[in-house]
Amino acid sequence: MLRIVILIVAFFALTTNTYSEEPSVSPDLSHPTQSFYSAPLDRLSSGFVNVVTSPLELINQPREELKRADFFPAIIPGIVRGIGWFGVRLGVGIFEIVTFPVPWKPHLDRINLDWLSL
Repeated sequence: MLRIVILIVAFFALTTNTYSEEPSVSPDLSHPTQSFYSAPLDRLSSGFVNVVTSPLELINQPREELKRADFFPAIIPGIVRGIGWFGVRLGVGIFEIVTFPVPWKPHLDRINLDWLSL
């Protein structure tokens, strides 16, 4: 039991960002910083959104491929890319849900759902 606690503490100690700038460098205040406490919630919500929207990649990627080429040369690569991105988005979503306490940024941008609106 003690080994598990030590491993968990070591994991969080090694994965947290302990970088500090040099005293002579002034911090960049042009962008608001994200609170340490809101970062895990952003990762958790990003993970759920990635899992829920992963099937939409099966439609989105062929649609994007059809913008670049005609129907027949684009449909097979679009389907293959859709299946690949479905797996990537689902895997990253599950990974972000499992590791949401770690204060990392979300790994994937949200899928563009503008094409769903009529």
